[in-house]
Parts: sequence; C-alpha cells; structure tokens
Amino acid sequence: MDISFIIPVYNGEESMERCLQSICRWDWKADIEIVVVDDGSTDGTALLCQNYAASDHRIRIFPIENSGQSIARNYGMKQCCGTYLCFVDADDKIHPEEMFHMWEIAKREKADVVMGAYFRVNGTQKERIHLAGEGLMARNGNPKEEALYHQVMAENAFGYVWNKLYRKAFLDRNHLQMDDIRKIYMEDQLFNLKVWSKHPIWYCYDRPVYDYETQNVSTTRKAEPMIHAKNIAMIHSLISYYEENHILEENLDVLVPLIMRTFCWSLVKNIRYEGMHTANIRQRARAYMCSESIQRVIRMKGAVGKLWKLPSLLQTLFYSACLVLIRWRWSGFVTLLFDFTYPVMHKYIVNVVK
Repeated sequence: MDISFIIPVYNGEESMERCLQSICRWDWKADIEIVVVDDGSTDGTALLCQNYAASDHRIRIFPIENSGQSIARNYGMKQCCGTYLCFVDADDKIHPEEMFHMWEIAKREKADVVMGAYFRVNGTQKERIHLAGEGLMARNGNPKEEALYHQVMAENAFGYVWNKLYRKAFLDRNHLQMDDIRKIYMEDQLFNLKVWSKHPIWYCYDRPVYDYETQNVSTTRKAEPMIHAKNIAMIHSLISYYEENHILEENLDVLVPLIMRTFCWSLVKNIRYEGMHTANIRQRARAYMCSESIQRVIRMKGAVGKLWKLPSLLQTLFYSACLVLIRWRWSGFVTLLFDFTYPVMHKYIVNVVK
C-alpha cells in the first residue's frame, strides 16, 4: 500500500460523507487505503461508513470506545499498512491530485515528511494559505534550507498534521505517537515537534492539498479559560521528551519561541470573549512564571539568542521582552504590556494566525 488515509471520527454523520467522497475520488497510480476509526459515535456515522465501505473496498472501519481524537489517530496508525500516512479530519476534504503530487515528491526526495499548503474554508469563503516557500528545509543545511526552516517555525506551520504525508517506517522506528488531547493543548504541534527532533528529511510543497473547515473548530472559536494550563502541560511534555532523549539543548531554537508564542496566545486568546480583565491576564502569566520546567529552559545559556533568528524583528523584540518578564516574574508589567499592545496584536492575529 502506498498511502493510508486515517480518519478519526466521532458523531460525524453530517460531514463524513463529504470527507469520504473527496478521498474516494482517488484515481491516480498510487494504491491507497482509507482507515476510518469510529471513536464511539452514537449517531449514524457507523452506518454511513459501512455503506461506503460496501461500495469501495479501500475503506476499512475500526470501531473503538470513545477515547478522543489523539487515541483514535494512534489506533489508526497501528492498523494502517501504507508506506506513507495522512491524517484527515472528518469535517474536512483533501485534494486528491495534489496529494498524489506530494506522494511523488516524497518518493523522489526520499522524504520522511512532505508538508503542503491548504485552503482555510469558512462557509462560502475560501482563503488559500501559502507556505513560506518550497523545497527541503533543514536546521543545519544550506542557507535556503535553513531560511525556510526558520520561516516555517515562525509561521507555526508545525501546528497541523492533516496537510502532511508521513513515512510510516520513520514514525514506527522512532516510536512517535500522538499525546492524549484530553490532557494537553496543541497535540498536533507537539507531535510534529517530536517528529522534527528526529531529524527527518522534510519537504515543503506550496500547493493546496487540503480544505480546512473552520466553522466547526470549537477549540479556536470559543473562550477557553484553562488554555494556559493546557499549553503549559504541552510544553512540559515536550521538555520531558527532549530531556529523556538527551536533545534539549539542540532543540532550544524550537522550544524557546514556542514557549513565548503559547504564552502570548494564552494571554490574548480569551480577551475577545472575556474583555481586557487584568486579573485574568495576571493569573495566566503567573502560571507560566511559576512553571519550574519553563523557568529552567528560559534561564539556560543562549535561550534569549534563540529568538534572534526569527524572521520578524518586531516579533523578536516582543518575545524577548516577554521572556525577561517571565524570567523575573514581573506579572504587573506583563499586564501593562499586553493592555498597551493588544490592539496591534489583535490585528496580527486576525491577519496572520491561521
């Protein structure tokens, strides 16, 4: 099998048909399978999938007890037999022809990961999200590969798994799986950063391979009072992973900007729902300041310098200021800084954060 499409689904009867139709259109010279993991659905999802499987032998269905999207994806990874695998969310669609081209690139470049661009869809509105460039990217490569890596990292392109092809043997060899979404935030990013730490051959393909439907994305479209706690749990998990594998220092260039990015997002994400409440901002800032693992990382030699390779000077300066405030636990200054800069930050979030 060349490609396994893994679809975790829970009560997805309203959108699952559209998703399956987009993959079942596959008619290119690569053998595929469609691995549906029914995560304990209680609606008509199971019957819908069974009807599709009866007419398309490429579909395999695995019912499991409700465990959350991450566990369902892990189960799909164990059951699939493709050389490459691709995660698909049940309310989204793929672009089969572009996915086929990604697979051709993966073979040509002997890539462990190929990442594509995508469309961000909201009802009738459709926005194309480009990658920072096209080609191989590397932490230590030629200038073009290194520049692409820093741009990708700055634009948070590690934040999704569904626009990527992963070589299954690479994931299996490095024992890479998803962390439980019920315990952390940004599990896609955590997975991709663990993948990146294993030095994959990673290729960027700036063609849209996926339609990302935003109308049903609940975690980014509502208030989340405990976002700071989940972000800190995610960072703590990543730090522990790096330390257990003795690769913390070599991954500071990823980790330090991630800490600052999640810190800022934890403080501003809920402002549009809660208003600019000083007590809420201070509480979430203090949670970062009191995290022993975060303090240990940002006090490491050269930590501040890892921010100076970010492509945006404004971002570098702002993150550097936040790092100093976290390091010295100046929560009062943090609230003043965010109160003063939020109008600009809100415009940045609307125009840049995808």
